[in-house]
Amino acid sequence: MSRVHSAPCAHRLLAATIALALPQAAVGQGPREGGESGAPHGPPPPTLEAHRLSGPPPQVDGVLREADWRSASVAQEFVVFEPDEGARPTQPTEARVLYGPEALYVGIRAFDTAPDSIVRRLARRDDRPHSDWVDVVIDSYLDRRTAFRFGVNPAGVKSDVYIFDDTNEDDSWDAVWEVATQIDDLGWTAEFRIPYSQLRFDGAVRQSWGLNFVRYVGRHLETSLWAPISRGDGAMVSRFGMLVGLDGISPPMRLEVTPYSLASVQAAPGSADDPFHADRDFASMLGADAKYGITSDLTLDLTVNPDFGQVEADPAQVNLSAFETFLDERRPFFVEGANIFAFGFSPGDDGEDEGLFYPRRIGRAPRGAVSGAAYADVPRQTRILGALKLSGKTDSGWSLGLLHSVTRREDARLADSGGTRLDDQLVEPSAHYGVARAIKDLRGGRSAVGLISTWSRRDAAAAGELAIHSDAYAVGADGRHRFGGDRFILRAYLLGSTVRGSAAAIERTQRSPARYFQRPDADHLELDPTRTSLSGWAASTMFGKISGGYWRFAAGAMARSPGFDSNDLGFMRETDFVSPYLWIGFQHYRPSGPFQRWNVNLNGWMPRSLGGDRYQMGGNINGNVTLRGFWRAYAGVRATGWGLSNTALRGGPLLRVDPSVGGWLGFASDYRKDLQLRFGGNWGITAASDSRRYGIDATLRWRPSSRATLAAGPFLNRSEEGAQWVGRYDLGDAHYLFARLAHTTTGMTMRADWTFSPELSLQLYAQPFVSAGSYDEYRQVVNPRAAAFADRFASIGVRTDADGDIGADIDGDGTPETIHAPDFNFKQFRSNAVLRWEYRPGSTLFAVWSQGRNHYASDGGFSLGGDLRTLMEQSADNVLMVKASYWIG
Repeated sequence: MSRVHSAPCAHRLLAATIALALPQAAVGQGPREGGESGAPHGPPPPTLEAHRLSGPPPQVDGVLREADWRSASVAQEFVVFEPDEGARPTQPTEARVLYGPEALYVGIRAFDTAPDSIVRRLARRDDRPHSDWVDVVIDSYLDRRTAFRFGVNPAGVKSDVYIFDDTNEDDSWDAVWEVATQIDDLGWTAEFRIPYSQLRFDGAVRQSWGLNFVRYVGRHLETSLWAPISRGDGAMVSRFGMLVGLDGISPPMRLEVTPYSLASVQAAPGSADDPFHADRDFASMLGADAKYGITSDLTLDLTVNPDFGQVEADPAQVNLSAFETFLDERRPFFVEGANIFAFGFSPGDDGEDEGLFYPRRIGRAPRGAVSGAAYADVPRQTRILGALKLSGKTDSGWSLGLLHSVTRREDARLADSGGTRLDDQLVEPSAHYGVARAIKDLRGGRSAVGLISTWSRRDAAAAGELAIHSDAYAVGADGRHRFGGDRFILRAYLLGSTVRGSAAAIERTQRSPARYFQRPDADHLELDPTRTSLSGWAASTMFGKISGGYWRFAAGAMARSPGFDSNDLGFMRETDFVSPYLWIGFQHYRPSGPFQRWNVNLNGWMPRSLGGDRYQMGGNINGNVTLRGFWRAYAGVRATGWGLSNTALRGGPLLRVDPSVGGWLGFASDYRKDLQLRFGGNWGITAASDSRRYGIDATLRWRPSSRATLAAGPFLNRSEEGAQWVGRYDLGDAHYLFARLAHTTTGMTMRADWTFSPELSLQLYAQPFVSAGSYDEYRQVVNPRAAAFADRFASIGVRTDADGDIGADIDGDGTPETIHAPDFNFKQFRSNAVLRWEYRPGSTLFAVWSQGRNHYASDGGFSLGGDLRTLMEQSADNVLMVKASYWIG
């Protein structure tokens, strides 16, 4: 199971802190059937009566002066959630709720005996800086599993979050609502106006909703709640209190349209002879997003010709493995509400990014290679023509989601050396992508069953031209069952997949790193170059204890058949395995001695191929601690035994890998302070191959004022790999070459944020990055399963010519073969500045400037100063973009 490196900030509310006590599979969704919570016996949850407006709606100015506020019932008697669970808060809090025909009004009085000590920091919306906060959290479905959270700090910074599966949070959800705050001699106040259009509820004449209020006192790191929750419960929304007395309100028609316009200019280096190059490349675009409430439960989101130019670029990486790099999704349309489509494959850090739906597949970089031209203009991304997303939860307890997207065909423009245009060349066919999800809650949310389906379809002729799939489908079912007073959970899924395409496309799939059907020693695999489809399955089951007391555990197994493939719309690295695992954790979530909380985890795993080969056996022990002074630290050690790798020879036979040990550690200082430090490190040793590696990273964060934040985070990774893959050479027989690799990667991530007001902010980002690798001590595999490293590999002599190419007598016939030197030195600098102005609710103006510089050399030497000078001497690629959107609702 996943290790926890450090405790999250208390002001992130409850989900992040409760998640410390839960394995990933512990949470679940529940229905609205009777509003059951499944809570253990204890004091009944508190109830608050909503007060109907008797006069004009309150003026949202943060001053609770209207008579209706004085007439409303009061929620008080808050209870501390942390640091001293169950204690009385250091400062009292009162909350009131009013309602009218169009909106809910919430007034919160946060008393404070030292108003001058109230922490009030400005930040961009949803950033939630360290500050005082108040939140109102509303379960308008009354399903005890989902809720909408609206928060504000004394400076007026807004935060809104959608909570699902009882404890998980989706902070990409953005609603349109109003709030104002005031600081006075008694403390501070917050006045909310939340339109019914931003909530989801049925049309019952009398409404009852789940409700909680949260108060966070920054200087004490104290979180208190109106409806108490214990860390040991492993629950949040299911423990809410009740808001009653909402009579005669009805869900309004929900229609929101947000058109946008964009203009950009790019200045990039290029050759004057290139007919596709322009010193200044101007572009403009129009598009729109829309949101429509089909029913009170189901919402349709549409986007036409979307653009995501305001999204920060991906960080630089150098990948020397056989597998593609996983990249986080940051595009708003695909991030918001993505929880309903999430279907992860694997628990724990190593597989947490594998799943059936990986939205980065939609709008991906074109995959076709260009040939036969001196100049080419290749699109960087596939254009998304449009997408729709239907999601919601019905009265009967069904959570539903449907997403469909269409991307256009992309062609590269080509020209010969004289600038004469050649025929365009296909680099990506048009495609349809879709995912459908349904979950039915049972037993008051303590059990559920679900279905999922994904698909992608392309023009068969165009797909065949590029040897990629024409069709890909995956379908599956999953379920979970909580029992034993909600302390235990049983979870399972079963999936099937089919991909179709030309014989060349399916052969490519069979030979891919995920399966390597061509392996000569895999008796249970068979490469068939004539087949035009491939099918497979995946399954998992898990039993665990997720709440009650300090002890937790999870035991289970995962398996995937060799033919399973979800990579057309999902993300998956490997197949052909069965992997049992065990996790045991002790989660001490109550203050004790110098510790605020601490936990220790033990993990073990032993995957094998479906042919019975042992891939690996390993385990780790790790833990983390938060001190009373809110310094945090973590550490862990791991050990793996010998195993057989089915990927090391990239289609060759299994290769024995040696035992290794490693670990990680780190700490973070008190995040209440203006100056904060975070440090992390990791190390690893494989003694048999004389391999060793280590990495360190740190972040220094400084808040010079309530408006500004500066951060710098250097990182360094160094490794000496005794057996790094170089390549395969077929000289009658297959020869697999490796070498010793000295690899250094370093860089620094720098950020500066300045917030002029809660609606206007400027963010600056810059990252220089250098990665260099030098190869020597070449050797080839002679006995892939030999127990000793020296018997597994044999050294080969090499010589280097004036062009840098390497000559090596690989097959021993006295004639050296030429090997292209794999040494590399890659440098990159990326920076951007983003000015964001929410000039009216839901309407934004972005001004974005970005700059990039790159340099590559086939030289493995590393010199930080020289490399950075070379990098900054390169011509820059500059882009200036202005994007404006206008919300109509």
